[in-house]
Amino acid sequence: MERKINIITLGDIGVGKSSLIKRIKDGSFSENVQTTIGCENIIIKRSYKKKNITILLNFLDTSGQETYQHILPKQYIRDCHIVLLVFSDLDSLNNLIKRWFRFYKENCNIDNSKFILIGNKSDLFGNQREQIRKNGNDFSQEMSALFLTCSAKSADNIDNLENFILTEAIRYIDEEDKKINDTKNNTPFGRSKSFRSFNLKKNKSKKKRECACNQNRENLSD
Repeated sequence: MERKINIITLGDIGVGKSSLIKRIKDGSFSENVQTTIGCENIIIKRSYKKKNITILLNFLDTSGQETYQHILPKQYIRDCHIVLLVFSDLDSLNNLIKRWFRFYKENCNIDNSKFILIGNKSDLFGNQREQIRKNGNDFSQEMSALFLTCSAKSADNIDNLENFILTEAIRYIDEEDKKINDTKNNTPFGRSKSFRSFNLKKNKSKKKRECACNQNRENLSD
């Protein structure tokens, strides 16, 4: 059985959104990754052994160019389970807050999505490192998001990023399954079984009483 989890990447051009997905997918990195035009779908499969299912991590890798925002499939955005907000320096973090996060809020119900704030290219932070971490922590707390820094190039902290994504995917699947089970247990059909069973017992008792009454009449007529 397969379960699909929709994931969207948002952030400026050049922050490494495509490189992060490539690193998670096959563990590789290339300096010559082509700029994403519009958006692109990438599927990564992972196993959820507890429930014996395959999780399809369905990434929508978006362009960081504002020109292409209007062609993003709105239905996909509304149905996203996980949003990866990616930046690589203080400027792109500010753009993430002012432009990309606002764009997402205007196009979907943010209560239905889990956000992961990602500071990519941590190997290049230099003297901005402490300020990036502080600003990233502040923003992530404001929107109740997970936050980490990593590097698609060096693979630093990529395992933790994948664990964050899988943890949220599993949490969503478990919550959906619980809702389905709760709904099944509370359906009128489920309750009617016990009701019919009660009526059946009641009818059987009635028949026994009728038989006993008939026998008494026979005994009286004798």
